Amino acid sequence: MLVKNSTQAPADDPTRAGVDPDELPADRSADEGASAVPSNVVRKIGVTAPKQILIIDDDHEVRGLVARTITRAGFRADTAQDGEEGWRALCVTDYDLVITDHEMPRLTGLKLIERMRTVSIEPPCILISANLPLPESDLQKIVHRGTVLPKPFSASELIESVFELLLLGDHQA
Repeated sequence: MLVKNSTQAPADDPTRAGVDPDELPADRSADEGASAVPSNVVRKIGVTAPKQILIIDDDHEVRGLVARTITRAGFRADTAQDGEEGWRALCVTDYDLVITDHEMPRLTGLKLIERMRTVSIEPPCILISANLPLPESDLQKIVHRGTVLPKPFSASELIESVFELLLLGDHQA
């Protein structure tokens, strides 16, 4: 089931998700920095809007933790539970970034990225997996424009990769 703008996630077992919950950024109060425009926004016809990221993972805990990490960093996060659902979301929404697990039913993350790349080099992708199917150098050629992030990873590693791809352009792991 595709979830638009998810902001909360179950965190029953954060270590299983491969994300260090202690490194999740603390929530800022509404007063704090309210007048400053965050660095992760884009201008669209005179309006600032946070970058929109699609998170695809069949494990609801991982999907939720990644979505919460992304949201706390100031981005908008939509989620999908497998590659086919992610593909349908990509066909109707222009995402700025896709974060996908590899091992999923119906359509793996790597096959999803290959399908995406037959259409466009955009959006950039982050492939996350505990069991990478190929050496990282080979995966990087497929994922290009994007990066590979082996599990387990910390929230700061994830956010660093997101910022590098969205703000600096290309990123090679």
